[in-house]
Amino acid sequence: MTDSPPALGHCPSCEQEISAAWKLIEYEQADGNTGIFAECPSCEKVVKPE
Repeated sequence: MTDSPPALGHCPSCEQEISAAWKLIEYEQADGNTGIFAECPSCEKVVKPE
């Protein structure tokens, strides 16, 4: 049995759930939090999951 990757959040454009498999980059923000950009599998845009 395979586990599906955890969700990063939802696309702000189309509300599609984005899994960790679609993550493009992870970075540290100035406030110390982690930021993520991912490709939405539905609308094919590079987004910051919400």
